[in-house]
Amino acid sequence: MQPPSRGWRLSRVRLGKTGLSLLLIAGAVLAVSCGRVPATPQAAKSSGTPPVSGRPSPPPEQRAAADARAILGEFVPPPGAVRLARRPALPGGWDRYPVMGLNSAAQADAVGYWQVRGAATALLAWEKAHISRRFSRQDAIIGPPSWNTVYSLPAVPGVLPAREMNVQVYDVGGGMSVIMADAMVSWQTPRPASEVIPASVTMVTIAVSGPWQGNPAPVTITSVPIVRRLAALVNGLPAATIRQGVPCPMEAGFTLTFRAAAGGPAVAVAVGPAECGVVHLGLNGKDEPDLQPPDSYRATVLKIAGLRWKLAA
Repeated sequence: MQPPSRGWRLSRVRLGKTGLSLLLIAGAVLAVSCGRVPATPQAAKSSGTPPVSGRPSPPPEQRAAADARAILGEFVPPPGAVRLARRPALPGGWDRYPVMGLNSAAQADAVGYWQVRGAATALLAWEKAHISRRFSRQDAIIGPPSWNTVYSLPAVPGVLPAREMNVQVYDVGGGMSVIMADAMVSWQTPRPASEVIPASVTMVTIAVSGPWQGNPAPVTITSVPIVRRLAALVNGLPAATIRQGVPCPMEAGFTLTFRAAAGGPAVAVAVGPAECGVVHLGLNGKDEPDLQPPDSYRATVLKIAGLRWKLAA
């Protein structure tokens, strides 16, 4: 089994990303609603494109729900597949089957089920050969007891950070299989306007956390333009949509401690990427909502600071 990418988790229950690394084995940790959509004769066009100029944009959660329905419409059932009206029973119950999904607190789902004759591996291979080339393959579970492939679409920046479809096949015996196609789209939640590192900061201390080559010692930077560029980098991060309270592996990251004057108290502390890839931000000793950095965050911090630190192999 390939490891999930950041934001994904593996569970024995339906849980409620993209693309951010998380692995849970069993337990009713979270619940997610699965919307039903009617069968569509042709692949629907995704709603992830920008709205027509002059028309008001719908709320992000509505865009996510519409996009999930459109993504599900792009699932291509194999020959002979019969669309089921509801989730079918599986041998031993659904709880014994691992399922890939998003670890998102702001997510819309659209799910469909089909029954068809054929082996799971052959059905997944058929889907890979016939699904729209707009999708890229992301993760896979190689059974038994179930097999799946997760397909992804590009994010809509600032609106829909994760757009995925999990195609999962279950062997139900007698040469028959059940296919679940679950379209999952997360939407971007707003960042509080008050969650900003102030322009008064004049110095920053950068310390590493996690596996870095040589465990470099902390560095303090007093160049105000560099300090403000690092503050602007953190200020530009979107709010994290990772669901709170779910265990995630830690990542190698930084602690950026900003001060207004030498020897003064910390004005802001940004720690991350941390568990689930988020950045924890504290302002004047008060914890703020987590932020979600891009994969380029570490490299950008090092470039701005002029540091040549490298991650441990």
